[in-house]
Amino acid sequence: MPLQMASELRFPMGATTALSDNAVNDFMVLLGRISGPTSRYQIVEVLKQYFCKASGSYYARSSSLDWAESDMITQAYDAAKDAPNFIAAIYEALEELERKNAAVPKVQHINQILKNNNAPYEIIGDQLIQNAGNVSTPEFSQSVSTTVMRALGDAKALIGTVDSSSAIDRAHTALHGYLVQLCIDNSINLPDDPTVSKAFKELRNFHPALQASGNRSEEITRVLQSFANSIDAFSTLRNKASLSHVNELLDVPEATATVNAMYTIFRYIQDSMHRKNVEPI
Repeated sequence: MPLQMASELRFPMGATTALSDNAVNDFMVLLGRISGPTSRYQIVEVLKQYFCKASGSYYARSSSLDWAESDMITQAYDAAKDAPNFIAAIYEALEELERKNAAVPKVQHINQILKNNNAPYEIIGDQLIQNAGNVSTPEFSQSVSTTVMRALGDAKALIGTVDSSSAIDRAHTALHGYLVQLCIDNSINLPDDPTVSKAFKELRNFHPALQASGNRSEEITRVLQSFANSIDAFSTLRNKASLSHVNELLDVPEATATVNAMYTIFRYIQDSMHRKNVEPI
């Protein structure tokens, strides 16, 4: 099925965002490894068709494999002037080639090339999302509950779009689940049905990785206290300004800033665990 994306990515207004030449080169190397029961010539022709579709160019079959390879590279660079549709072309071409029983790269390979080349895009499920801002999403180990991972993935897919207020609810669910699970895994007592604020408070009080004891610890403690105040605000925004209930929603910039702030707290906690050589959940 076609790669799903926000309409502003599929149909950009004004100038398009291009992928770097290095990124395109990496994709060409990746595509060169595709093999299967069909001939290399047929594989290249399928790729050409999707690149032509992405760039709006006329597609014509090449007279030989050498010409097909050369034409494919030309069409790829042309399509890469519009990064989202170039990514969609690769995704959809690989789907077709897989249906033809070819051995094709996975979505993880596409995402890794994008990450390596600082391209602000990522495929989650069948959705292409554009990462908002410079706040990276924390990576969790496999022991994190499926609910937390799903909630964080949902939030990532929504951030920076017209549905950013929906991301607040999903990111809040992920933050809540993450903090509670950390407390449970580290034998930190919590009341029944703890709030996200309570979980963060208990972690700060009892987990050694979150004790501000290094350089400028007084100022860092103030920063951590501001995190605690922000978490209180996240809960209010989740209940009063997201789609968790019937609410008047935030505008996109404020909703995106709120979700990015939650990601910052995720990242701080995870980095603190690594610093103290404590395996994060």
